[in-house]
Amino acid sequence: MQAAWETWEGFWVAGRRRGAVRRVFDDGLLTTRVGFLDASGTPFASESLVRLSDDGTTWQAFRYRQEPGSVSAGARRAEAGLGPDTLPASGEHLLVALLEESGRDRTAYLRVDEGCPDEPAAPAEAVRAGTEPVELPDGRSVTAERIDIVAGGVRVASHWLHAGRAVRSAWAGALAFACADEGEALEGLDDGLRAFLQDGFGAD
Repeated sequence: MQAAWETWEGFWVAGRRRGAVRRVFDDGLLTTRVGFLDASGTPFASESLVRLSDDGTTWQAFRYRQEPGSVSAGARRAEAGLGPDTLPASGEHLLVALLEESGRDRTAYLRVDEGCPDEPAAPAEAVRAGTEPVELPDGRSVTAERIDIVAGGVRVASHWLHAGRAVRSAWAGALAFACADEGEALEGLDDGLRAFLQDGFGAD
């Protein structure tokens, strides 16, 4: 997978849109930013950078940062003794796209927890789980194929694809719905979240 792309999603918790998710893939680098306000109004921000190998068959390195909590982690795959069949958690979106393109029913890998990369990678699979109707925030309903991410025997995420595009994702009790563009995703968010989603943590 070498073609560049960018997606924006609205981030929903308990039926309310509280933030957004930005994913950018360009020149072998997958950048994932999640920014939202929790129930108490405290901003949450996480940024993951996953660099693929030159031939695109595995990954080279990743960096992860999360606030609040001052979580900062990273690893170089070969130096950490992680095999080519491992993948940092946020890289699953590349895996889902490849599974959709391949026509296979499932693909197995070892899932690396980006916040705790020293922990053993969990046996995981991306699995096709059939099609079902999906209600979108604008009131429309579409029929989408669900792909589940199962790690350590537990479903940790699901992604619903319609016309080859992820229209909904679910993980950690939250939902993310595809947005048409950056403007839609950032509408109504405060300046701090908007700046983070656009530019990341930077050098601070």
